[in-house]
Amino acid sequence: MMIKQPIDFTKVEALRKEMLLRMTDMAELFAVSRMTYHSWAKGKHIRRSNDGFVRSMLKKLLAVYTGQGWPSAEVRAMDSKSRAQHLKKLIAELD
Repeated sequence: MMIKQPIDFTKVEALRKEMLLRMTDMAELFAVSRMTYHSWAKGKHIRRSNDGFVRSMLKKLLAVYTGQGWPSAEVRAMDSKSRAQHLKKLIAELD
């Protein structure tokens, strides 16, 4: 049995900032409350029931970031709400 390393939220936060996303956006993507995401960012451990989903979503975020050149100039020009909606659309296309 392979033991998973805990998710390093300092790296997740760096990715969030690089992708121009708000904590609220990340919470929505991970299907948790903003308070829960904030707790994770501050070092609280993720429940086992959330771990798999968060890892899966992180892979999708990385795919958009690396494979689609996120954030493009067009994305940078969007307001934060539009940016989050556009990202969700791109993630849905990965499924």
